[in-house]
Amino acid sequence: MTKLSEPVLVTGATGFIGGQLAERLIASGIRPRLLVRNPSRLKPELAAAADVVVGDLADLPALRVAVRNIGTIFHCAGSVSTWDRWENYLTANVDGVRHLLQAMEHEGAPRGRFVHLSSVDVYGFPPLACDEGARSDGGAFAYGRSKALGEKELREGAERLNLSYVILRPTNVIGPHSQFVHLIGHELRSGLMLKIDHGRADFGFLYIDNLVDCMLWAASASAAEHGCFNVSDPEPVSWARFLSDFRTGIGGRGLVLDLPYVVADAIGTVLEAPSRILGLRREPLLHRLLVRIFGRTCGHNTNRLSLAGAPLGAVGYDEAMRRSIAWYREAFVS
Repeated sequence: MTKLSEPVLVTGATGFIGGQLAERLIASGIRPRLLVRNPSRLKPELAAAADVVVGDLADLPALRVAVRNIGTIFHCAGSVSTWDRWENYLTANVDGVRHLLQAMEHEGAPRGRFVHLSSVDVYGFPPLACDEGARSDGGAFAYGRSKALGEKELREGAERLNLSYVILRPTNVIGPHSQFVHLIGHELRSGLMLKIDHGRADFGFLYIDNLVDCMLWAASASAAEHGCFNVSDPEPVSWARFLSDFRTGIGGRGLVLDLPYVVADAIGTVLEAPSRILGLRREPLLHRLLVRIFGRTCGHNTNRLSLAGAPLGAVGYDEAMRRSIAWYREAFVS
């Protein structure tokens, strides 16, 4: 691993991506600084090998401690829920970036780089794959809009602070402990899983170790500075292939319901209406964002990342699925 400017701060280390990144840093001999809201959710092995700062993205005193004399920042914290109120997305994904930058303005910008995890959801689920120059305001969905606004906060703050930064837009991140593996595995095992238009859409498969490789590259590569990159594994994987391989691997007996896109979208619109009108927090069985995740491409163009020399796809699809399936079976089947 290329040497990073230390100390290294990771936000969101109790989550899937931040936790995996922290583990990689520790394995490489780095003792990271972790900003965590609830330290009881932190893996014991991480807590023992890291410097833990307790606080959230609204806690300015804690943020100032977290960024004090910092070298490199990996900002992984935020809301990734597929169903939430706009106010919650705004607090986590926009205000959180602003507060982190405010703390840096008081304590001094990092000596290294600020690596910010955004999402390809900023494209708003167009019918065709996008490159980084495409419209990226988030479209009709609150999560994507909040991530787009978070990027805007970072760019404006970076200019003000003369901050070195990189924005990464991952696709659907898979691996042991992934929400995709956890939730979809349960439906394939004994529930009801939706497939749209025979599963032809690109899943946007991205294995967690491959994403971490790109994050570490982004933190130090000169070609990455001030860049914005889509991140996905190089091998296209359809929803049909992913669901079939996963279902077979876990011995799933759940029902896979295949619907045309227009039918699924109409059902999602109807089912989400009461929740939107009444402001309910419980996620509907189906809603329009899920329809687009399953029915529109998530496999966006990664040529810019490749041309910049980033490591891509060190762990191939077959091995990624083998590891993911093994974790799911050990955690939930055996």
